Formats: sequence, structure tokens, C-alpha cells
Amino acid sequence: MKEMELLLKTVSDGLRILAQGAEVIADKLEAFAEQGETEAPPSAGKDIPVHDTADEQAVKKRPRKTPGPRAARARKAAHGSDRVYEAISQAGGPVGLDELAEKTGLNKKQVHNALYKLKKQGRVENVGKAVYKTVG
Repeated sequence: MKEMELLLKTVSDGLRILAQGAEVIADKLEAFAEQGETEAPPSAGKDIPVHDTADEQAVKKRPRKTPGPRAARARKAAHGSDRVYEAISQAGGPVGLDELAEKTGLNKKQVHNALYKLKKQGRVENVGKAVYKTVG
């Protein structure tokens, strides 16, 4: 019980100190607003670089010549699931996970991810444990 009282007193003291700090900050902000200054007070030792907006508008960004990394990942992901779907459809019947990994050249985790996407799209279904076939 005494430990709890000590803990609550410590928390109470900490909150009181935080409240006092917040009051000091609020007072400084009010004084700053009353002065009507539009610029911030100078910092203690560090110069803040100022960018001229006219210069920024004059400089135009060049368009990318190649797609970014997200586009490459999306292509690669679609390519992997397409390879898995092709392997299942070429087999003509149910295909096991190990056989799919061997035919596609993907590791088992990549095949699992591709199968998840294909099942979500409704293109593939489970026949048994780790055995899949095309729908339709």
C-alpha cells in the first residue's frame, strides 16, 4: 500500500511539473502574439536556411525516365503469381506446393504468397493440404 502511495505521489509531482511547464510555454506564446512579430526569434547558435519560394517555383522537377521501386515490385509480384497460375493450368490437374516451387523457380514462401493472391482473386482453389487447382 505504501509503495502505491509513493508511486501516486511521484506521478502527481511529475504531472504538476508538466503543467507548470505548459503554463510557461503558454505565457511565452501569448507574449509573442501580443508583440505582433511575424518572424520567429533567432535561434541559439544555429542558422535556419530560408528558401525563396520564387526560386522553388522556377525549378521544375524532371519526370522520371524509369518507374520507381514500387512499380518494379508490383510487376515482379504480378509476374510471380502469373507464373504460379501458368504452372497450375499447364499441369491439367491438382498440383502440390513442392512441384509448383520447382516448376516456377520460386521458393515456397513466394509460391504461398502468389497462391494467396490467386485464391483471393478466385482463380485458384485448395483441393487438399498444399494441393491446388485452377477454378473453372
